[in-house]
Amino acid sequence: MNYRLLIAVILASTAFSSSAEERWFEVELLLFQRNTDMQTVKEDLAVQDISIDTSRSIPLLKTAVNELCAPDAGCAHAQMPLLIDDEQFASQANGFELLSNDQLQLTEQRNRLQRHAAFKPLLHLAWRMPVQSKSSARPIHLFGGKNYAGKWAIDGNFEIYLNRYLFIDSRLLIRQQSTTLVSAPQQPEFEVVDSENDVQVIKADESVFEPPQVNKQKIINEALFAQTRRLRSGEIHYFDHPLMGIIVQIRKIP
Repeated sequence: MNYRLLIAVILASTAFSSSAEERWFEVELLLFQRNTDMQTVKEDLAVQDISIDTSRSIPLLKTAVNELCAPDAGCAHAQMPLLIDDEQFASQANGFELLSNDQLQLTEQRNRLQRHAAFKPLLHLAWRMPVQSKSSARPIHLFGGKNYAGKWAIDGNFEIYLNRYLFIDSRLLIRQQSTTLVSAPQQPEFEVVDSENDVQVIKADESVFEPPQVNKQKIINEALFAQTRRLRSGEIHYFDHPLMGIIVQIRKIP
């Protein structure tokens, strides 16, 4: 039996199955927020006790930027850059290839959003990556916008996989910071006016009965963005939400 021929056939079939399982595509993503206060939207968007597990997700951007504004640092809110370069892209961690900003094809869409008062682009980048089957794919950890002491304005998972067609499964948390008024009632003071047989007679000092003190407190409200979409390569797709949007195009690599 020709073992060399057998090994060659095995290696060839393994390479073929690997290439069929993993195909490379260009992904261009434009993430933007709507300049809308969450509390003014008619539908109830607020969520509580919802967390998104990104522990097994592939990092798209370098996680060190999560520490730009620690809670006790007293710094202004850090902002993820709109356009990403090698300094922010986690190429060593994800194995993807970042495209240069002059290779972006959704620039006109970004410019239109920037000119419109109702929108604010937060993140625009393109990269090359292998896209696997649903059973093998891992989500990408996607975040952008302001950093609220370690929590990003938009943060969660963005998964791309193949199942005859291309699919995108996105699950993101949207965060907005707002100010609420908290009243602190004043405690009245008392004075002793008489004491007899170890019994004290006291009265409240009416001068301290003032309106309760009102303090401003900053809170972070959260809403959930969860959408799944089937798409064809080359098509431009728009994911809509009352607070944000995503424009994405996945292109075949010749």
